[in-house]
Amino acid sequence: MDFKLHTPIGVGDLLPEQAEIKRVVERKIEKVFESYAYRTVESPMFEYIEVFSDEKMGSISPKEMFRFFDNDGHTLALRSDMTPPIARMAATEFNEESMPLRLCYYGNAFRVSKRYQGKKCEFSQAGIELIGIDSAEADAESIALSIKSILACGITEFKVNVAQVEFFNAVLEESGFDEEEKEDIKNLVANRNYAGVEYFVKYKDMPENIKKLFIELPKLVGGYEIIEYTKTLTKSKEALKALEYMEKLSDILNFYGVSNYVSFDMGMVNKLNYYTGIIFRGYTYGTGYSIIDGGRYNNLIEQFGKNVPAVGFGIKVDEVISVLENNNYNFGISGAKAMVAYSKKGMSAAIKTADIYRKAGIKVENSLIDNIDDNIEYMKRKEIESLIFFNDNINITYVRNDSETGTVLANITINDLVMPK
Repeated sequence: MDFKLHTPIGVGDLLPEQAEIKRVVERKIEKVFESYAYRTVESPMFEYIEVFSDEKMGSISPKEMFRFFDNDGHTLALRSDMTPPIARMAATEFNEESMPLRLCYYGNAFRVSKRYQGKKCEFSQAGIELIGIDSAEADAESIALSIKSILACGITEFKVNVAQVEFFNAVLEESGFDEEEKEDIKNLVANRNYAGVEYFVKYKDMPENIKKLFIELPKLVGGYEIIEYTKTLTKSKEALKALEYMEKLSDILNFYGVSNYVSFDMGMVNKLNYYTGIIFRGYTYGTGYSIIDGGRYNNLIEQFGKNVPAVGFGIKVDEVISVLENNNYNFGISGAKAMVAYSKKGMSAAIKTADIYRKAGIKVENSLIDNIDDNIEYMKRKEIESLIFFNDNINITYVRNDSETGTVLANITINDLVMPK
């Protein structure tokens, strides 16, 4: 195998059309972020591994990271999660007077993926972090912004499932399980193994209301009514407080006009250890993965030296593109609409004319072929609509590539060209 001719497993090239599609999607998301006054930051592609590897900060194992050493022997890692670097940035680069921070990002992250899983090792994300405010209003803004961003991309059939880490932790305490049992049932619920959950709790000595709650977890997904019903299944003050918080969140999301896209999921469990309050994930048709992952992380920034609450989310750009492509979405991407070519005598007028069209927003390709017949063949291959060939600075051969009538040629002068204003 000649490694010069191949990319490593899990990564790949983006050819012009793919790269343009990605940029189109990112621009749509960027426009929404900016409309909410979020400002872009960029973190390094690699950092000291400690930024990502502390168990208090997340659940990404060092085995899932691309690790290497610098010249001084320090262990570095490619960015495996977008949030910890921004948490570091918030703790070290901003003072209290700048709070709340509304930061957004666009970039790639890297994780080692086993070959048989078929996952990419490099993936694109766009997201926001709202730092310095701990409230239902801040959480609602984050959720609403994630929904509006997906809608802006062109996806209309999706749901954002919202859960509460504090609720789930409270009912685990109410269950009376020891630490090992708590971890076992948490894993069962996280993997949606509800048959396993039912079997696990069926013969346990635990409050009947909590046993019923765990058995009914698959059904506890929906709107405001689900929160109300779940309140009848717990006696824990902490759990009831978390459910009341979710009710308040539901009311605020209704003001944003996004309630139709939200479901409250009592059985959703956090995947990253740093989430402390709400967590949410967005799902749609055409992909087996979530397209949005987010939540509140009030303790993460403290690990970098500053006790500041925060909430945020990331959009999986690659998954969004995959869904749009599966639905034959029109990204509005096109190549050059026109092409100018010229003999040596017509070079000056051709270049000036092309720039006039470009300033008007028209894509114009500058041909570097001096033979008109070769230019016509080229424009056909590239599906360019028109060719303006300058024989000299006055006389022009105008060629139109028409799918119905074929190639049409006309001899005109520069004064006959319709120039944009």
